[in-house]
Amino acid sequence: MLIDLHVHTRLSSDSNVAPESYLEAASRGPVRLGAICFTEHRLFPVNPDLDGVYEELAARFGVHIFKGIEADTDLGHLLIFGVNRELQRRFDLQDRMHRAQLMIEVVYGEGGIAIPAHPFRDSGYGTRLDELLGRLGPALSAVEAINGQNTHEQNVAALAACEKLGLTALGGSDAHFASANWFMTCATELERKIATVEELCAELRAGRARPFQFPKAHRPRA
Repeated sequence: MLIDLHVHTRLSSDSNVAPESYLEAASRGPVRLGAICFTEHRLFPVNPDLDGVYEELAARFGVHIFKGIEADTDLGHLLIFGVNRELQRRFDLQDRMHRAQLMIEVVYGEGGIAIPAHPFRDSGYGTRLDELLGRLGPALSAVEAINGQNTHEQNVAALAACEKLGLTALGGSDAHFASANWFMTCATELERKIATVEELCAELRAGRARPFQFPKAHRPRA
């Protein structure tokens, strides 16, 4: 099952894309997504009306839609899945300088997963992964190794770090637009089918995932 773990809609200040546009683009390609995660910058939307929109789109296009967040920390960006009331109580998710180690530990303790995003691009995670792993143990288990907006060299460095440290390598488009240069560039391939965020967290925490890159010929046209 293919899932894009890193997508931004118009709820992020640097995107103007309606969620429906991503689902329409995904439906045009011969390689299909099974799920998409909307990971807005510093925002985990709690809105019944929005949840209703996502449910309608998921049913219409046959693609699961999950909410996560791209949080800001003192080391860089974290993709977080499994946000619950306790995490929202402990952290003001709109803040820009969360303590990375604390956030990763708390997310793990609540059954979720925190994933360093693009660790070798505009991030302090890449050079500290070894140190963080020594401090955090299983709370740090996966890294966004393939990011659709990274350079080839940045992705190679992240893949090498995952192999060296025994971390699960994941992929996400980091799409801010629904065009072929942004969306359906890469994703994560799960070994098992999932239907909920809880199941997603369980699969990622167990390491039953790997990065996937779409052939350019299979990308949807804008």
